[in-house]
Amino acid sequence: MKLGKNKWTGAEWYLTSWRSADDPSPGAYRRALDTSGLPELVVWQGNVRTYRTGPWNGRWFSGVPEASAYRNLIWYQVTTSPAEISYGYTSNPGAALTRVVLTDTGMAKRLCGAFGLCDAGAALTSFCSCLTGLSPASPPAWSLRDTSGGCKRNVKLDCTSNGSGTTTTTTDGFLLVHGVKLPDTHNATVDMSITVEDCMARCLANCSCLAYAAADIRDGDVLSGCVMWTDDIIDLRYVDKGQDLYLRLAKSELPPAPSPRRRPFPTAPVVGASAAAVAAVILTVLLVVTVLRRRRQPIIPAVQSVPSTELRRPPSVASAGQPSPVLNVSSAELSALRRATNDFSVDNVIGRGGFSAVFEGILTDGRKVAVKSLTRSYLTDEGGETFMRQVEVMSKLKHDNLARLLAYCKDGNERILVYEYMENRSLNIYIFARDPKHRALLNWKRRLEIIVGVAKGVAYLHGQEVIHRDLKPSNILLDESWRAKIADFDTAKVFVDDQTNPTLVQTEYDDGNLTPSSTCFNSSAVESIDRIDPSIVNGDTASWNQATLANASIHLT
Repeated sequence: MKLGKNKWTGAEWYLTSWRSADDPSPGAYRRALDTSGLPELVVWQGNVRTYRTGPWNGRWFSGVPEASAYRNLIWYQVTTSPAEISYGYTSNPGAALTRVVLTDTGMAKRLCGAFGLCDAGAALTSFCSCLTGLSPASPPAWSLRDTSGGCKRNVKLDCTSNGSGTTTTTTDGFLLVHGVKLPDTHNATVDMSITVEDCMARCLANCSCLAYAAADIRDGDVLSGCVMWTDDIIDLRYVDKGQDLYLRLAKSELPPAPSPRRRPFPTAPVVGASAAAVAAVILTVLLVVTVLRRRRQPIIPAVQSVPSTELRRPPSVASAGQPSPVLNVSSAELSALRRATNDFSVDNVIGRGGFSAVFEGILTDGRKVAVKSLTRSYLTDEGGETFMRQVEVMSKLKHDNLARLLAYCKDGNERILVYEYMENRSLNIYIFARDPKHRALLNWKRRLEIIVGVAKGVAYLHGQEVIHRDLKPSNILLDESWRAKIADFDTAKVFVDDQTNPTLVQTEYDDGNLTPSSTCFNSSAVESIDRIDPSIVNGDTASWNQATLANASIHLT
């Protein structure tokens, strides 16, 4: 069976219902493939669409996810070529014979109207409800169970455009609607060549864009493509294995950002185990030899608490890098960081840790920076002093394989660090990725360069008698040239340790005489390199212990 359209001739392939159960002449209903947006199957009654499956997402039609359960019997396929757009299926060997029949009764009309959400399990509300930030367009009609009028916004969108249609100002954001059949794409815009992140930016920059979603989910967790809706959202419903839709709302209507959900690292197939073991042993030996040879005096003096009265604030974070009278790094105004990160918008989040969130920021001169905001619950008075000691130490660490601290902010309860932006994000994105395309970006030459870069960075830190204590793939960042940069000295964890063991910070940043505990931490860092090496080579999460390296080091001798 094949439904679709020949692009060259305009001919269409479709199914037609009988006029009645006893009359095989063409009836009122027609089942066809709608090719005006993303391909989707629709049922027409004359010129009125009475049913749609939802758009094809690379694996199934988004409103019929149960089709995935028939993969052992039937193989579905959508073909897009210069000659045609078509949908069809073939039966696998041994599968039962199948046929598709369009009855003469048609399908039910739309029930929930524009911006309405259909939930088949909510019969008490006539199956229909309004999304967050919207309410019934006609409350009296809804009270009579007539929900076809749909929903309207509680607060208008805040977006103004210039003459060319590009956004000049907006405070809008997006609401995640999870597990739905995507809306009608008849008047939607589709671009398969961009990422979902680019899709969000494009939608936000277009005041006419009301929602967006990924167009292709075939790679599992790695989504791609872009669908943007500029007209009323029609035929939105909850379905099993539904997709995520991002609905544009005014800022005041957006719910508070939820606490981050941790995903376990996906376990990739183990490849090249022998090479991993050899590389780990060789590089560990090289690192130990390098550390033993580099027994020079540290350039970092004994750490002192820095009085806040000695800090000066530059006009904005754009001048980051200009030294203050005490530190080798500039302080930044909180207002400047708010502007750079769109008021620390959830849309700007590029990473989260147990004690912090990292935001993408854009300075007034156009530079991208990574803005790390520390969790307030750990910032006691003692923790504030530790924060300044940490800033002083980090500001004096200068190495090609360390993420560079550009500025800091200490304003009320806010403790913020501003780092250089890393275009290629963190190492774990690539070595633990399920998508072979991501793993393929790290060829063997590049992986070796990353391992050597990490070893050089650790050797430099040990030469300055600074112990990282939490070296793992997610704390190794990659710049645009794929150079490894060690990051995340875990300031918040130091806050906690400093409250329970005040001598720990002095142990980590000693003034020249390594204590036995520091020697143990040196072993920890070498052990962490030994763990990272096979992870980089084979992408195996099993070689990575869940315990922090600081705790693991206690058991080393």
